[in-house]
Amino acid sequence: MEVQELQFGHRRVCVYHLVQGSVPLVYSIDYHENGQLLLDACQQVDCSGFNLVTISGLHWNQELSPWPIETVVSRDDRFTGGAPELLPLLTSEVVPQVERLLDAPPAWRCLAGYSLGGLFAVWTAFQTDLFTRILSASGSMWFPGWLEYAHEHQLAAPLQGIYLSVGDKESTSRNAVLQTVGERTQALAQLMADRGIPATFQLNPGNHFKNPPLRVVKGIKWLLQLDHDN
Repeated sequence: MEVQELQFGHRRVCVYHLVQGSVPLVYSIDYHENGQLLLDACQQVDCSGFNLVTISGLHWNQELSPWPIETVVSRDDRFTGGAPELLPLLTSEVVPQVERLLDAPPAWRCLAGYSLGGLFAVWTAFQTDLFTRILSASGSMWFPGWLEYAHEHQLAAPLQGIYLSVGDKESTSRNAVLQTVGERTQALAQLMADRGIPATFQLNPGNHFKNPPLRVVKGIKWLLQLDHDN
């Protein structure tokens, strides 16, 4: 396995060359660089046949929030709505530079994310057709105004698949806004299915911080399986 690293300002991008040829390429939005943890989780569930790119070092709440909101989780939230500024960097700089390092164009691209990264991944599907499969593990679907936005807007292009998951204890939060995450994630999965998108909603055991790499990898495996099911 070869790993190459790129830097885009404060953002770190690691390219894990796992398979040669035109295979699926998963871009994973990570709080910390955790490519090896994702690959270790892949071994646990027998998930292979793709290449991996991790994107970390982000100003998390600022750069991944689709629009500004008031304090929700803590007084230091700083959800400033920077996603519209991050997206052009991703589509015009990160993706082209990453894919120049590959020996063949990807078969398809997936954008994956955990927590607020998961919300960003789904929001991205409404802005660009660059990623044809989307993965949100324990995504922040509680984000004020998000579900309403999804109902009122169309995807940039039909997706080949979307995987949405949440921990079975996440909705037991004492925070009234965070309590909505389970029902809102399930509602988004149903909305996607109603629009003809192959979609699934999965409950994972535990709270929001229970084994993020495994939750992401379970989504990758489901999205890869779509190629065999068709």
